[in-house]
Amino acid sequence: LCRRRLPELVPESLVWGEEEGYSAPGPGGLWVVDPIDGTSNFAYGSPLWGVSIALIQGADIIVGAVALPDFGEVYSAALGQGTYMNDQRLKPIPSGEIRPEELVSYCDMTLTTFGPERLPGKMRYAGAFVIEGVWVLKQHFRGLISYKANVYDVAAIVCCAKELDADVRMADGTPFRVDELVAARCIEKPFVVFPRESG
Repeated sequence: LCRRRLPELVPESLVWGEEEGYSAPGPGGLWVVDPIDGTSNFAYGSPLWGVSIALIQGADIIVGAVALPDFGEVYSAALGQGTYMNDQRLKPIPSGEIRPEELVSYCDMTLTTFGPERLPGKMRYAGAFVIEGVWVLKQHFRGLISYKANVYDVAAIVCCAKELDADVRMADGTPFRVDELVAARCIEKPFVVFPRESG
């Protein structure tokens, strides 16, 4: 359905989905789609899964949407237009440091790679990037660190988070360049979605 309908919305756009492999961007841009993020959660009956869709044009993520069907929630954003949960506009993520008692999403690979003394907050992990991402948007989690993700997993959340004034960057401080990441087809280095001025 996504492969058929999305290019109809934006002429000359192409679709890169997790299930059927990479497509280079078309003149109208590139839709990146993860039809079920959190497949294992879904398979075992957990509600912690979702659908992620975003449109990339050049260096920008133009629109992003995440649907969490088991919660009845849809998160959506468009460049310069803010972020919404269903029809409710979300408030910007408050800037400032991440305190030791605040929750931050990262996985065991991040923990073993960097060590607990170098990571902020208290570790939490839901097993689906879309869940961790929306919990950052709602500030259930103060931030997240992602390692070895794919562009189609993260683009929609990145669009939504940037519209809430989050600091989205590679963990080494370099910019998160979606055009470069699409060209590479994966995100080899860790990146963060943190509050601004978090240190």
